[in-house]
Amino acid sequence: MFKISGKGAALLMLLGAMVGSMAVTNASAKSKVNKEVAKINISNIFNANTTFTTGIGVTEKNETISPYNRFQTYKLNKPLKLTNEFKHKTATLPKGSVITGYADDQGSIINVDNTTLSIKNQKRVKKLGNWHYSYPMNKVNNGAVKKYVRNTAFSYNSLASVPKLSVKTSQAQYDGAATKLPFISVTADSQLVYHKSGQSFGATYYAKIKKFKRTHSTITYYLNKRVNGVTTKRTKIGKHYRYKLSLKLGNVFQSRDSYNGDAGAYNLTVKNGKQSFFLLVEEHTVLQAYLNTLTGNESISTNDKDLSLACINSLH
Repeated sequence: MFKISGKGAALLMLLGAMVGSMAVTNASAKSKVNKEVAKINISNIFNANTTFTTGIGVTEKNETISPYNRFQTYKLNKPLKLTNEFKHKTATLPKGSVITGYADDQGSIINVDNTTLSIKNQKRVKKLGNWHYSYPMNKVNNGAVKKYVRNTAFSYNSLASVPKLSVKTSQAQYDGAATKLPFISVTADSQLVYHKSGQSFGATYYAKIKKFKRTHSTITYYLNKRVNGVTTKRTKIGKHYRYKLSLKLGNVFQSRDSYNGDAGAYNLTVKNGKQSFFLLVEEHTVLQAYLNTLTGNESISTNDKDLSLACINSLH
């Protein structure tokens, strides 16, 4: 056995106190971040991934919030011809189709998110071979003239409510997990879709959302059948049995680089009972700037802090 001197014992006690204090501080910081994020209306959460026009920290004078969001929803007032990034094949969405995507300030669609297209339209674009996006054949296409303004299971305040939530597994702790893991999305025809991998945009399993309910903290969907890969609770609604799925914001966590272990992207847990999904907080977005403001993990300009805070507060 060995003995510890009085000074050594005191040093160990001091070190233990410091470590304990650090743990409390870290836990306290995490609690603060989660508490602040919980103030966001869950139906607005994808709006928080709106980008800065020039990228965080580029210039204080010119930095603004982009008026465009890739989760914006539109209803086509005429057919829209799409292609893949190599323009080898084409597919046409009919007039009246509801789409999600980026648009320019002239009312033209820049790209279309395949994962939120109706099931019928997903089958139309399948031959293009893209993972996530299709692109208009013509730059000037008039596809974004008419916003989709109905509040449905799919869209809220003209933004897609659930365009992509990855299934949270142990792999979620590493950067890039969202490009590999299965995910769910809600389509324009109100289907809850499970995609078997982040590399596949086509629906693997899906069920019709027969009823939905929104509160500040929860989105609840009632499906007409079970969906493989998604946890649901069988519930009787009137004369019919439905399968209940409830989404609620959870804790913020950072993934890490699989090579050096450094902290990487922010992720936001979205809970569904005992199952969890997560939302990747994208680069150069107001949510990323807001989280850096809360955590101090990365330095950002005063202008970015003010812009992100104002934007996030508007989503409460």
